[in-house]
Amino acid sequence: MFQRLALTALHRWGEKEGRKPLVLRGARQVGKTTLVKLFAREFDVFIELNLEEKENARLFVWEVSFDDLLAGIYAKAGVRMENKRTLIFIDEIQNEPEAVRSLRYFYEKRPDLHVIAAGSLLESLVGNHISFPVGRVEYMALHPCTFTEFLGALGENVLVEQIERLTVPQSVHSYVMDLFRKYMIVGGLPEAVANYAKYKDWVRLNDIFNSLIAGYKDDIEKYAKKNKEQDILRYILNYGWGLAGQRFQFAKFAGSSYKSSEMGMPLGFWRKRFYWNLFIL
Repeated sequence: MFQRLALTALHRWGEKEGRKPLVLRGARQVGKTTLVKLFAREFDVFIELNLEEKENARLFVWEVSFDDLLAGIYAKAGVRMENKRTLIFIDEIQNEPEAVRSLRYFYEKRPDLHVIAAGSLLESLVGNHISFPVGRVEYMALHPCTFTEFLGALGENVLVEQIERLTVPQSVHSYVMDLFRKYMIVGGLPEAVANYAKYKDWVRLNDIFNSLIAGYKDDIEKYAKKNKEQDILRYILNYGWGLAGQRFQFAKFAGSSYKSSEMGMPLGFWRKRFYWNLFIL
């Protein structure tokens, strides 16, 4: 795994006084889990709870004291409760509302523990179906890889330093622009960036991109409950790509029969939830 700039932000969060549990937000496949695991290398104890696993989610369901819950978390991880620097990572936290509520008690009763929560559906559920404890958590947004992160993955560390200092020699301008064009094709998904950095093969990226689209299609029903909205979201996924970089109208989007009022929410959904710039550039 190549270095992410967001790791520096995690370091600042981990070292500051009055630290609160951190809610890590971001689109699917931008590397939230991998980033936390990189950060975890600096801790004596790392406990990961993926709440897609029912036995992990059940820890938060029982009506027990916070101390009992914490003891259960350590026991489930097979770790002794000792005075060591500890990071607890609650992944897919949206699967259990009681886990969301428990974050306030981590802040109030065990501020010495480092707690990070994340979830693949948070961008669509926060504010509608999930309410995090006000004033007891803080947020960090993780975005797709930047151009300099892409260069770092390729081993172009000198160029990264020059770009950050705005001292890139004119003699390598064409070379840097060629790398930027490659970055625009590969995109910012960490898995795609790492794959291209290793193999330099465009064709190998197809499986990664197809897998991502399949994942979005499988999750449609989680993001939109109404059948009409689900149909429109699927239509955008299937036919919206052809309008990338072009001006378009909401009405009859991509040759559809949908009205402007019907397209507004789904198109805004893709832009805001997944940081896509495929349609509006």
